[in-house]
Amino acid sequence: MEMQRKAFVPGRLWPDHRGQHISAHGGGILKHEGKYYWYGEDNSQGYLNHVGVSCYSSKDLYNWTYEGTALKQENLPEELQGRHDGRIERPKVIYNSKTRKFVMWMHAERSGYAFSSAGVAVSDNPTGPFEFLFVDRPVAFEPDEGFDAHTGEWELGNSFRDMHLFVDDEDANGDGVNDAYVMYASEANWTLYIVRLNDEYTWVDLPAGTTRIRPQCKAEHLGSVWSRQLIRRMREAPTPFKYRGNYYLITSACTGWNPNQAEYAISDHPLGDYLVKGDPCIDDTERTTFDSQSTFVLPIDADKGRFIYIGDRWIPDELGKSTHVWLPLTIDQDGSVSIRWHDQWSLEDAYS
Repeated sequence: MEMQRKAFVPGRLWPDHRGQHISAHGGGILKHEGKYYWYGEDNSQGYLNHVGVSCYSSKDLYNWTYEGTALKQENLPEELQGRHDGRIERPKVIYNSKTRKFVMWMHAERSGYAFSSAGVAVSDNPTGPFEFLFVDRPVAFEPDEGFDAHTGEWELGNSFRDMHLFVDDEDANGDGVNDAYVMYASEANWTLYIVRLNDEYTWVDLPAGTTRIRPQCKAEHLGSVWSRQLIRRMREAPTPFKYRGNYYLITSACTGWNPNQAEYAISDHPLGDYLVKGDPCIDDTERTTFDSQSTFVLPIDADKGRFIYIGDRWIPDELGKSTHVWLPLTIDQDGSVSIRWHDQWSLEDAYS
């Protein structure tokens, strides 16, 4: 039996209850009925032997139980199987209190990185199994620079890559369901898109009168249902969170598996506009986000500005050995974000 952990050790191998390194990369955490669920890419067999989306559970955030594969590679649609070398990246799961469904969104991809589409799956249970619904692209919009030819944006809509889900604590429509948004790198990673989801969280929200099963947002919906942010800044790995009515967004530059300097931006509305404030990492002399890339920010005590920054430290040649970087993230009275390195730390030490 594994020894019970009482601290986080960023950048080191992190065994689950079986003694095996946690393989939940590019993922996110859902807190449901007092328990945490950690979902992510299962890269334990390497990049070309994708297992699917793993799920782990914990009551204290230090010690994790492997719950299995929540969405298996073999249950993906045909266009993500076999010769296509299909895989899913950056999966996130949110809970819909109205439908009582757990909803997973992901970046669905295959060899060549031209597929670049959203995948959606649902489950009655947090640990799965998740039923895959469809792949599609939420937005069809032609930027001034034109559509990206590599990803076929003219025919299919704008590309969908690094993504995140965000559930607000507000119900703007008064329908009993908190508003939710999907944020993702689009236009071949040049620009970030933010799109409001429908009441079921299974696709995008659209004005009344549309008749298609999954209609795409058009240019005329810009500003009301979706927005373009960080235009032509080439940012990815969007990681949102909220503090005192303001919406925060951490992103990374696009440098493949290599880490780079993070930026954070702030807005007073989830659709933006977002004002870039700078690098949140304090004393990060290498300017590499402490050798990591953002994937999630977990609230611990949001009212007091206490969060956990969660990032991936990628090892591309041995992807299954990539480690996790969890660090305290705090927000000062002036709204500025700070992430500081700790070789080892606990919630009690960081937030006492």
